[in-house]
Amino acid sequence: MFAFVWLLLSAYARLVSSTTQNDGYFSPAPPRQSFNVFLLAGQSNMSGRGGVINATWDGVVPPQSQPRASGILRLSANDVWVNAKEPLHKDIDVNNVCGVGPGMAFANSVMNKDSGIGVVGLVPCAVGGTKISEWGRGTALYGRLVRRAEAAAGSGGVIRALLWYQGEADTVNHEDAKMYKWRLERFFTHLRADLQLPQLPIIQVALASGTGPYVGTVRKAQFKVDLPNVKTVDAAGLRLQPDHLHLSTSSQVQLGEMLADTFLQSIPALPAPIQSKELGIIIPANEETPSIIKRSDADGLRGNNVRHIFILAGQSNMAGRGGVRKGIWDGFIPRECEPNPAIHRLSASLTWEEAREPLHADIDLNKTVGIGPGMVFANTVLQKGDRFKVIGLVPCAVGASSINDWCRGSVLYNNLIARAIVAIKDGGIIEAILWYQGERDTFHTKDVDHYKDKLEHLILDLRNDLRLPNLPVIEVLLSSSNGPLLDALREEQRGVDLPNVIKVDPLGLPLQPDGVHLTTVAQVSLGEMMADAFLKFKPNGTERVNEEGATEIKVETVDFRSPPGAADDQRPKKENVEVTHVKPSTDKDPAGKGVMAQTAAKVSDTIQTAKEKLSSAADSTTKSG
Repeated sequence: MFAFVWLLLSAYARLVSSTTQNDGYFSPAPPRQSFNVFLLAGQSNMSGRGGVINATWDGVVPPQSQPRASGILRLSANDVWVNAKEPLHKDIDVNNVCGVGPGMAFANSVMNKDSGIGVVGLVPCAVGGTKISEWGRGTALYGRLVRRAEAAAGSGGVIRALLWYQGEADTVNHEDAKMYKWRLERFFTHLRADLQLPQLPIIQVALASGTGPYVGTVRKAQFKVDLPNVKTVDAAGLRLQPDHLHLSTSSQVQLGEMLADTFLQSIPALPAPIQSKELGIIIPANEETPSIIKRSDADGLRGNNVRHIFILAGQSNMAGRGGVRKGIWDGFIPRECEPNPAIHRLSASLTWEEAREPLHADIDLNKTVGIGPGMVFANTVLQKGDRFKVIGLVPCAVGASSINDWCRGSVLYNNLIARAIVAIKDGGIIEAILWYQGERDTFHTKDVDHYKDKLEHLILDLRNDLRLPNLPVIEVLLSSSNGPLLDALREEQRGVDLPNVIKVDPLGLPLQPDGVHLTTVAQVSLGEMMADAFLKFKPNGTERVNEEGATEIKVETVDFRSPPGAADDQRPKKENVEVTHVKPSTDKDPAGKGVMAQTAAKVSDTIQTAKEKLSSAADSTTKSG
């Protein structure tokens, strides 16, 4: 059913292969499947000074740092993947003599100890002599790090971790040492936000040496970093070069192996792939496609006519049963639901068309679909929201579906993700998910008791896989059900405790004679209620314009998700973290021609050939459908 979409997305990693020459090594095409990317950043001991004495490298490469015929790649300074070999940073840290660093020993150790990890791609970014202040957002080093990370992800890589070794330059001045912890945490937080990877694992190295008297102060700051998914490896005691500052070659090998052990022991494995249960076609769950287009790129690509996308999901009252009686729709479309040229709909065949009721006619198959809340929601947002010029609705709801039918890896979940990917391919912005579901889960106590946990789990998974950690979700509370546990399930819905979840209560709106489905009039009222709630909603956080002219939004959010293989009813462990999102000024990239936008264009060209329809597989026999 989803074969064509999954094949297109799996082929994404093959769109940007290269065959150029570099350093006498044949530049291999990026792997055919997603591969593991590690960012290497900091200063000289990450760049590598092993074997460098009196500004001359001795050329000795120990066995643990030797290149492989295949399996370890390096992103060169011109953003081309080449076979990795020491010195990894020689075309990055260009004003210094580079020798052996921890990168190759790290990669070899990871591959030796985890034979199933696949290809490793190293992205060197470290520069000797740099302070933490030189890595702050808006600096040249920060910009290059983000750009190279995006280039690596854009060629099919999955960023697994940042390896960070820096701080020696901040041991000279007391003020720098005192501010180190604050600046380091700010750097980590900004990087995660700008890469749209709020859970990015970071392994930092605590100093073994320094150029000034405040080594102890900086080391204490490093150990006190209070952010989730940050691990610290201590380099104290490793052998130094005669300059008493840089690690020797043997120490770099030891450090690389320590970093590898920490990664393998402490960092969760790559999430399990999304798999179509019907066809068995796999796409990696952390595929970077959903985050190809940033909000800033979309603004540049489409100007004021950027398509603002809303995903409609849940079961029958979201799909729409207004005006449907005894399996027949009366065909009545109220004024509030009439078509508008500025309201588009993503069809089952993955093409944009002018939206009109019934929105879910080709999605909620084998059922009679009528009026839902989607069209009136869109019309109301256009009328009352000044910033909205074009709206794109992505219908995904299926009648009679339970919360279990929407769990990560299910057909319905995969369908939603696939349709969201297509929706943003030409520059759309996903504004919110509209969610109305739960009637099916009111029959059994075990379903009600775990509903809150499963819904929170679903929201976290969707935000993670769409790379939108603060994506608003408008949750409609149940107003009806055939099951006996309606009130208990409503309490579960009220108890959802995640940021940026907006609750709308339709209780009291008129129902069809079946006592389950909203009437056409009620659907109009619900759509208006949802639109008003969305327009009044202010995201959790504060917004300001920084010195570069970019908009910064600081948000307190949940920075964790369930580990791979967790049971459906296992609640994700929640850790609060402040994340700063940045929307660069469109003046600096008016055409939106960043790496992500260019890659998005390639995906767009490929997906345009999609002609096969997606259809939903759900039980259509229960009354709540």
